[in-house]
Amino acid sequence: MVRIKDIAEKCGVSTATVSYVIHGKTAKVSQSVREKIEAEIASSGYISNQSALSLVSRSSGLIGVAIMNHSDNKNIMADPYFGVLLSFLEKEFRKQDKYILVLLDQSVDGLIRDARRWNLDGLVLCNQMKEMMVEISSQFLNPIVTIDASFVYEYDKLVQVFVDDYRGGYLMGEYFLSLGHKNVAMLDDSALEVNRHRWHGFRQAYLDKGIHIDEDSHYIIDIDTEKFHDGLNRIFPEIKKHSAIFCVSDNYALQLMNYFMKNGIRIPEDISVSGYDDIFYANFTTPELTTIRQNVEEKALLAVNSMMSMLSGKPVKHSVTLPVELVVRESCRSLI
Repeated sequence: MVRIKDIAEKCGVSTATVSYVIHGKTAKVSQSVREKIEAEIASSGYISNQSALSLVSRSSGLIGVAIMNHSDNKNIMADPYFGVLLSFLEKEFRKQDKYILVLLDQSVDGLIRDARRWNLDGLVLCNQMKEMMVEISSQFLNPIVTIDASFVYEYDKLVQVFVDDYRGGYLMGEYFLSLGHKNVAMLDDSALEVNRHRWHGFRQAYLDKGIHIDEDSHYIIDIDTEKFHDGLNRIFPEIKKHSAIFCVSDNYALQLMNYFMKNGIRIPEDISVSGYDDIFYANFTTPELTTIRQNVEEKALLAVNSMMSMLSGKPVKHSVTLPVELVVRESCRSLI
């Protein structure tokens, strides 16, 4: 099967550029590049492959939910956030007489194969990287909703649901400052710049108060290269020197709290710890976790309503950003 990536490599352009030509967004591409791409599309038979997909028009009542795992060192389905998201998606789609099919194949070819096999009415893409999302949207002709993408991609059959991660990071930075914490750090799980919205917001809150936080205070356990516990062992001598740690997720915050307590560090007496997401378990730790709340139920409802509108041919808002809020509990203490 010819892929959009193959055409991009042949023409020496990005997959996004090829996608623009396929979807008729020629204003974004020069005439010479457009003609080159169109010639390659015609000679490769790419359009014929896509046309075959559109021949199957009978509704299956199934919506595929594809969750990107990103690393063999991470079991994405063990993350409580995705369990909650899936439960809300299933509940809301069922109300619309639709049912979800969870797709965990991490390849474009595998996802498209499953979409064709099950004649999916639509796709919900969670946590996808840009190149893969562009590729899937070019090969799957039915509506797509993305959740938690880190970039904006313009396509008329695509709705993107975002959370204001920059604002979330900023709120946590403001809160740490209100408690007198200046020697702070953030624990992250990705080295990709496109995933750093929470870090940038957190850092900016300090910059706005004239306090510079350098990259050495942004601890990254890259789960593509090491297991999370191994990463904690590696960074422990340095990260324990800070007075407060902001974690990119509640999942990691809870693991960090457990690690600290096993190594004789009290929370929040010795180090304050906060998270992001406000998962169910944040209320049941000791101490209870301070975090940034995103409304996962609202996110799921918006994704479902957007999908149903596209399936009905109704107009939709293609990019929606949902707000977040600070939830103060017991895992952070004041130094003032």
